[in-house]
Parts: sequence; C-alpha cells; structure tokens
Amino acid sequence: MQEKSLIYDDTTLVVTTYNKPVFLELVLKGIMRQRGLPCEVIVADDGSKDETRKLIERYQSIFPVPLIHSWIPDEGFRLSMSRNVAIAKAKGDYIIFIDGDIVVSPTFVQDHVMAREKGYFINGSRARLTEKATRRHCASMNPKFSVFTKGLRRPLVMLRLPWLHRIVKGAKGIEKIRGCHMSFWKSDLLTVNGFEERITGWGCEDTELVDRLYNAGVKRKNIKGLAPCVHLYHPKSAANYETHKANILIREETERLGKIRADKGVDQYL
Repeated sequence: MQEKSLIYDDTTLVVTTYNKPVFLELVLKGIMRQRGLPCEVIVADDGSKDETRKLIERYQSIFPVPLIHSWIPDEGFRLSMSRNVAIAKAKGDYIIFIDGDIVVSPTFVQDHVMAREKGYFINGSRARLTEKATRRHCASMNPKFSVFTKGLRRPLVMLRLPWLHRIVKGAKGIEKIRGCHMSFWKSDLLTVNGFEERITGWGCEDTELVDRLYNAGVKRKNIKGLAPCVHLYHPKSAANYETHKANILIREETERLGKIRADKGVDQYL
C-alpha cells in the first residue's frame, strides 16, 4: 500500500466470506494496497468460525480504514442476508461488493469510483487463478498479480485500459452476471429493498437482484479494462437441487410480475 492513499468518504467496500480465512487474509492484503481506499471495509460473514473472527481482529489494528466484522449465525447458505446486513451498516453512498476469493488490483476501488454513474450499477470481470497457483499465493501471502503471473487464466483481464470500457459495452441484463464483482449506489439498493432473502443456498441471488434493478430503471454498466482482479481457485460449490430449483422459481416470479422490491430484504435492518 502506498503511504498517501486517497480515501473516498462516500464509498464502502463489502467482502463476503464463509470459513475461508486464508483467502480472506490475501483479499485484505490486496485491499490494503489500494491507491484510493474506501471509507470502510465491511466483511459480510455468513457464520464463519472463530478463526475468521481472530483474523479480522488482528487486521483491524493495522488496517488503514475501519474494518468491520458483520457476522450472522451459521444457519445455512444465507448470502443474501449477510449482504443485506452489510448494506444496512454501510456509511457510503456507493457500495462495492466482492467475494472473499477476489484479490483486487491497486486501482480497483479508484476505478469503480471513476466509472460510477447515476442510473447504473457496475458489473466487472475477473481473471482466474489455477489451483496450483492459488496454493502458491496463499502460502506466500502475495496479493500482487499481473498479466504475466504464472497460472493465470484470462490474463488479459489484468491489463488496465481505461478507454476500453467506453468501446466494449459487453453483456446486458442478467447475461454473465457475477455477484463476486459488482457495485451499486446505496439508494438504488434501498429502492429495490436489497437482496431477496427468500433465496437461500447457491444461485440466483445476483440475477434476481439485477432483474429488479432493471424493473426500477437502473441499468447495467460493464467496466472492461478497469478494476482488474483475480478469482482464487476453489472447487465449485455443491448446489442443492431443491433450493436451486426454488431460487429459479423466485427469479422467474420477479421477471413475470415485474417486481421492484424484495419481499424479504434490507428494510428489516434499517
């Protein structure tokens, strides 16, 4: 991290996590290298054990901005709830979300702030690290990545080309939406009542949110060439067929009815 990093007083960074303290530590190290820091970092913790709490407490003493541990009890896969609780706590008018397996480049927060625009949410890309390279970076706790990093898939994502997002508009709607790297105006999230907590287990919480944002008139903006980041390798989450099927039905209901607000959302915590 550079000694004199700018702090964006109106921007919060939210990191989701669940029992992956080694990954989380590497992610926090990457955040500490930011040229432009958020006013706070909230770790949205879906019920991790004490090892994660102790890690966060250790980093709180050295972190350049407030590091907040937002924990909910472990009662199953409740990503929507953990994010909603973090949204309610966030001081920033603008909220950037990353998952706890996303290691960000030094311009990551700065790029989101530069690209943000009223009436839009942002969806970003990420390079992918192989299993072997992930083990290597976790062992060394090295958060530095570039287009030349060994074991990097989709390495061109690591090229920072600020003009590119103006030319390459990318996908629209829910196509290729990835909740692991997105950002929103907090006011837009409150308008749609945040994430739908009826969605539990793996899948659809991000696409269902995007459906409601579109219904509210908030469009998608892709930032190709900005905010490079790396997705650490882990085995794919085992999706529960029944819960995933139920989640798909909720998303289809949102689309069919043109819903804007989540039935069970962030307003519970405000």
